[in-house]
This record gives sequence, structure tokens and C-alpha cells, in this order.
Amino acid sequence: MIKSNLLEWFPQGKLQSNPSVKEDEVAIPLSKNQWLLLKISSLTEREQQLVSLLTGEESAFDGGPWYDYLVHSRGKLPKSVQKIQFVHCHLFHYENETIGSWLEMMRTILPNRIADFQLSSQDYIFVLDQTQLIPVKAVLRDTLSAIEYDFSLTLTIQIGQIWSQMFEESYFELFQAENALFTKWWEQAQHSNVHSFSQLFLWGIGQKDFILPILTKKLHQLIESQDQLVDIIAALWENAAVVTKAAQQLYIHRNTLQYHIDKWEELTGLQLKNLTDLTLCYHIVINDLV
Repeated sequence: MIKSNLLEWFPQGKLQSNPSVKEDEVAIPLSKNQWLLLKISSLTEREQQLVSLLTGEESAFDGGPWYDYLVHSRGKLPKSVQKIQFVHCHLFHYENETIGSWLEMMRTILPNRIADFQLSSQDYIFVLDQTQLIPVKAVLRDTLSAIEYDFSLTLTIQIGQIWSQMFEESYFELFQAENALFTKWWEQAQHSNVHSFSQLFLWGIGQKDFILPILTKKLHQLIESQDQLVDIIAALWENAAVVTKAAQQLYIHRNTLQYHIDKWEELTGLQLKNLTDLTLCYHIVINDLV
């Protein structure tokens, strides 16, 4: 399909760098990393028929039930898990003949993978079951250079937040928000690395006209669901994550504080003794401390 023809046929369309859509929208692929977004209700019946033909012919990234659910909010949640995590990968440079081997390698080093799908020609998503926490960030950071060398590619990876089952009804929104954050980052950064959710969230806070409402809201709910956690975060922040000093400030035993820290990491993957993760959590609760 010629890009100029589509833009002439649908002048009301909007160009974007990924196929993510909301209800009553459809995305038509134009090139490797460009999609034409159309509002279905604004199309005539004939235009809707044409769009159906185009998407039927060019939907090269149909990744099955997880793709349908997370990208288009279609169907039911394919599998219910206690804790879920999304790993977002963007390839800046690659060779088509090595992609299949790279995918197989990624599936091997992510043993808790329950699904993966292609979001665009350069973007891949891995869905992980983190019921039993596996620190995939460390594994991917340790192997990134070897992966790029072995498969002749350059990629950047975001390790998404671990979301508990209490947010099961919001997985679509959370995935979309994470992916939007990641996309905004790599469009500006353009270099390979493995980033945690905390790193990109804190980066996103400083971006003009870019807000993270759904992510902030759900993280706040998570923190509030844990006994004393707001006070614990504040005490650790005020004591530079030194557990002994924070425990003294809270008038609790050091082992009791360590228990709460470990419980939070098991639930979310966030380490309150890590200053980046602690900064994220402190930002979430800062208004509660005023």
C-alpha cells in the first residue's frame, strides 16, 4: 500500500509510531514504524469497508490473544496470574534473518514467559508470570552486549512494573501507559540499554506535557494496601535508605523493617534500599506526607 494514497484517502487520520489504539479506533501500518490512526465512527460506511480490507491484508503483527487484549482491548484476559510483568523491546537496527533466532534466545532466558508478540516491525513484547519473582533485569543487563553482537542488532529494553492480580481489570491500561512511556523515551534516547520501570517513570515525570496518571494511581493504591508502608518509605527516604536509622526513627526493630522491605519487593519487584526505586515510591506518596 502506497503511503501517499492512504494519506489522501484519509486526511483526517493521525500518524503515530506504534499501533496502540483506543476504543473506536483502528491503526493501519504505513511503514516499519509508522501507523495511520483513524476514528472508526468518523468514517463513512464505504470508508469502513475499505479499512477492513486494508487491515485484513496488512495486519502483519497479529500476535494472538495477548496482542488482541493488550493492544486492542479485545476479548478476555488470556490467562489469570497472581503477578504479571511486561518486557518492552525496541530494535533500532536488525537483520531479518536473525530475528527468529533472537526471539528463541529471549524465550529461553525468560523462563517465566507466558506469551510474546510483535507490536510493530521493530517492537516486541514479552509477557511474564512473576508469581514467583525472577529478577529478569539483571539477566538482560548481563547479556545485552552479547545478544547484540551475536544477532547483529541494537536494541533497548524496558522492564515493566510487576502488577498484582488486584489490577487485573486494568492490565490493558497499564500496558498502554508503560508502552507510551517507553516509546517516548526511545524516540529521544536512541541508544541501547536495559531500563527499569523506576528509571523511565522518574524520567517521564520531567517531560513537558507528559503525565503518568494511571501508573501513579495504581502504584499509590499498591502502597496504601500495605500496612505502614507510607511511613516506611518516608523514613527510608529521610535516612538515605539506611535500614538501621530508619528503624530507629519508626521505633520498630530492624528485622521488622526488613520484613516489610522484603514483602514489598516480593509483591512489586521494587527494592526500597535501591535509591532509584525508593525515589519512585517517595514521589508517589509525597502528597500524603504534607
